[in-house]
Amino acid sequence: MSVQAVKTKPILIGLTGGIGSGKTTASNYFQSLGIPVIDSDLIVKRLWKENMEMVQKIEKSFGFPIKNDLDRKKLAKIIFNDQEKREILNEIVHPYVFQEVEKEKSFYMDRELIVIDMPLLIEVGYRSKVNYVLVVYVSKETQITRLIQRDELSIEEATKRIKAQMPLDEKRAFADVILNNETTICDLYYQIDSFLRGLKDEK
Repeated sequence: MSVQAVKTKPILIGLTGGIGSGKTTASNYFQSLGIPVIDSDLIVKRLWKENMEMVQKIEKSFGFPIKNDLDRKKLAKIIFNDQEKREILNEIVHPYVFQEVEKEKSFYMDRELIVIDMPLLIEVGYRSKVNYVLVVYVSKETQITRLIQRDELSIEEATKRIKAQMPLDEKRAFADVILNNETTICDLYYQIDSFLRGLKDEK
């Protein structure tokens, strides 16, 4: 008599970091290995285009129409400078994001691993829904340098954007795995490979 294999749920990997830390580089590497990645930033961009209910709630809360890139830049300036307003926006947006993440997860339930790429994974409480939290870490000085180079910001602007997020030193405390991205891309890839090998060894 043959024994039927038991179906196991995919392992959910929560990938997070800070602006300029290299989270996108890590996310792209997971995808290059054939591991599905659910990108919450892409979901948010799609919601802005397609979910009029969400947009109307934001317009009502902030008191002006948000129809184009200039309007979104105006909103971004407000939330970078006001934590209370930033929290109001998150409270509106993230329930819709969570719904879309669940929909996308349903497409990959036959896979061994799913990566949830979410900048605010810790702040919005999504870490309780994943099996492992991976934090891509760099020092604040490295964040500032990369932001200045990447986005052509002043030191003041780069510092303000970093301060609008939970400090990476605080995020480290919530991590199951810290991916140190202070050196080379190859070193970052090696750390990811080591983590994945460890998962296989646990089976």
